[in-house]
Amino acid sequence: MRVAIYYVPDRQDTLWTAGTRWLGRDPESGEILERPLVPGLAQATRKASRYGFHATLKAPMPIRKPLAEMIDAVKASLSTVAPFSLPPLWLTLEDGFVALRLGTPCPRLADLADRCVQDLDGFRVPYTAAAEEQIRASSELTAQNLANLERWGYPYVFSQWVFHMTLSDRQPDDHIFRMARDFFAESATRPRRVSAVGIFVEPEPQQDFILVARIPLAGGSGTYA
Repeated sequence: MRVAIYYVPDRQDTLWTAGTRWLGRDPESGEILERPLVPGLAQATRKASRYGFHATLKAPMPIRKPLAEMIDAVKASLSTVAPFSLPPLWLTLEDGFVALRLGTPCPRLADLADRCVQDLDGFRVPYTAAAEEQIRASSELTAQNLANLERWGYPYVFSQWVFHMTLSDRQPDDHIFRMARDFFAESATRPRRVSAVGIFVEPEPQQDFILVARIPLAGGSGTYA
């Protein structure tokens, strides 16, 4: 089992509706959803769909303690973090991947990601040498990325972290990007608040990630496993 901490929009947010439809499934309810009529979309989003609609705060990791203990630790870590506004999101196409990114920096979101990485690292089971080498070989990593991978189990943390809500696997052209730009035009730019984080679980290797709990920030609202 692997566990991740993700940003996810509120269930009532039109962005949650749009993102889960685009990827063809609701990771919270388990429902398979009807996708928009975009030729090749299912093929173009196979991996993205498995991970679910999200932005990474703490990357997927095997854990050394029971999930219930980790959920309690997340609650404690976030109990002093107040909800905050998220800037409008922009659709991007970078290195073949379609994703939603922040239109302007959001220091409070970066601080939230840093807190999740740091406060919950005691639950992480380190990668084996073979698994770490596989990550090194599959990515073009800087010296800082490699140091992060060794220390924190993920290359893109702290100053290297970038908010992105992935909407495709790597694409050979801009077809999916153009379709996504139209589909997300209204929902991506709406004002929204960050009031909770999502706990996602991959029960077995290569199975779909499931949203098992929404943990509220201080004064926010959530649902629990």
